Amino acid sequence: MLVVEDSPLYSAEFFAVGDPYAYLADLRAEHPVSIHRRPDGYEFYALTRYDDVYAAYIDHQRLSSSYGTMIDGSWHPEKDTASGRMLIVADPPAHTAIKRPVKHSGFNRAMLGNTGRTVRRNIRAALAELSVGDRLDFSRVVAPELPKGVLEVLFGVGPKDAAVLLEATRTMIGYRDGAYAGTSPLDSLVDAQLEVLDFVDDLIEQRIDSGADDDMIGYLAQCVVRGEMTRDVALLNGLNVAVGGNETTPHTASLAVDTIHHERAQWQRVVDGDVSTELATQELLRWTSTNSYVQRVTVADVEIGGYTIPANSFVTLWNMSANRDAAVFDRPDDFVIDRPDNRQIAFGAGVHRCIGAPVATLEIQTLIEELAAWDKAFVVVDTPRKLHSNFMLGLTELHVEVVGAEDAKDLAK
Repeated sequence: MLVVEDSPLYSAEFFAVGDPYAYLADLRAEHPVSIHRRPDGYEFYALTRYDDVYAAYIDHQRLSSSYGTMIDGSWHPEKDTASGRMLIVADPPAHTAIKRPVKHSGFNRAMLGNTGRTVRRNIRAALAELSVGDRLDFSRVVAPELPKGVLEVLFGVGPKDAAVLLEATRTMIGYRDGAYAGTSPLDSLVDAQLEVLDFVDDLIEQRIDSGADDDMIGYLAQCVVRGEMTRDVALLNGLNVAVGGNETTPHTASLAVDTIHHERAQWQRVVDGDVSTELATQELLRWTSTNSYVQRVTVADVEIGGYTIPANSFVTLWNMSANRDAAVFDRPDDFVIDRPDNRQIAFGAGVHRCIGAPVATLEIQTLIEELAAWDKAFVVVDTPRKLHSNFMLGLTELHVEVVGAEDAKDLAK
């Protein structure tokens, strides 16, 4: 098995200025299971083929999520401090018990409908403010409107509070990037996490006092009142939902607009109604693969890809690589806007498939629908700035200019 010393997969800088897709493609072709080490002794196994990644996702008995989902989440295979209490770091049966009330209160049919309407309202309002010739940073002006709409509904807050919460969660995920963290990344991470926890705790207290249960936080608060959930579990899962959903979709939205710019002829087929927004959305999710990987820990020896990975090993499941696997996707390194039978796993698989996947998909499809119907279009006018993160693929700057629909159509020729 290949052993890589001081691997670039640890480097946030590599993901911002290097070519991680090419590096992972080489691993997928020649060394689909490999070990990656650093001089300090930290190491993990990397899975890069679709079938291996999928198999690891669904084997939640031997590949545990309760030890943290990010590289450097722990220096040793030790359980996360929130293990068993927060959905993302819980295994069944604790995972099942937590998932039920969160899904019931935040991701039911009625909430999805309300969320979709609120996100659409926000996107339309942002686009309506723009005129031909305007220049703006899409990642700051339009992209945040997607998760803000979700927060307004699930957390029962107004647009201003949603914006504050979004900024804090951005810092939590992007703390290694100077655009969010400034000169003290770890201090920024801690401060942002405390800000989100305090925010959510205040909401829980308000809902306990009022007895309201018409949003996700209110429902969880009433679970606390009835003794069905402890307050720390309600708090941690409020944090989980806030962070999990608020950072992925803005980056996916920005990457989608950049992709549209470079694939103008294909995009015109959506505008003309020849390709459905559903197909376009699924391909954009595959193509962007915003959540680049997740980490697991083996609690028993596991055979994957012809190799035995011993117990107490960190294992990383590279979504961005799996979604470019030629064994599963025809022309995987091409953007194909009408790709049929798209088996993308941008949200994972199995019991740990992202609980917010339906909402995130709804957000991106709503954006695609609104952009396709808009009487204007965005043209990228400067090289986008990539997020310095190996965990989240995204853009911290995407400078665009607004052009008329006819001008955009001419660009597609």
